[in-house]
Amino acid sequence: MKNVIAIAMAGLLLAGCASQSKVRTVQLSQTFDTTEAQRLLQPGVNIVQGSALIRQQGGGVVTCAGLQVRLVPKTAYADERVRAIYGNNTKGFTPIHLAQIAFTPDHPGYLQYTKEKLCDAQGNFQFNDVADGDFYLVSQISWVVAQRPQGGSLMQSISVRNGQALQVVLSP
Repeated sequence: MKNVIAIAMAGLLLAGCASQSKVRTVQLSQTFDTTEAQRLLQPGVNIVQGSALIRQQGGGVVTCAGLQVRLVPKTAYADERVRAIYGNNTKGFTPIHLAQIAFTPDHPGYLQYTKEKLCDAQGNFQFNDVADGDFYLVSQISWVVAQRPQGGSLMQSISVRNGQALQVVLSP
């Protein structure tokens, strides 16, 4: 009888984990404007630099060291995607187990119209020659504890103009 209860409880736990990792589909109403994205990716005179980090429950800090940070042109299509992932268009964090979203339509070139940088060993990044305009900074930070991935995706909306050197800290 104990084995039956143990098996039933294990099944419920696995079902709960499976439901957390389901892919959520989001229908987008905006179309991707490659012209606007290309304009924002032209060389400019601004600098965007900073770091990305997540503080663990035990107090440790995990950075984006060795991971990518994306500079995403702020278009209507990007706005809608960001709102679906983070619940707003200003600043957000989505835990890793909730970040699986499929978009329809999912423009195949969307990620090609971004800039990417790798964070250095201290979790710092820098984008040079950024055009005047509005962007999203996005980074994913993850680690594993007891064979379970932890962390998530960070986002912050930024605006740069007129040779600005913007310093940003991405954190939940």
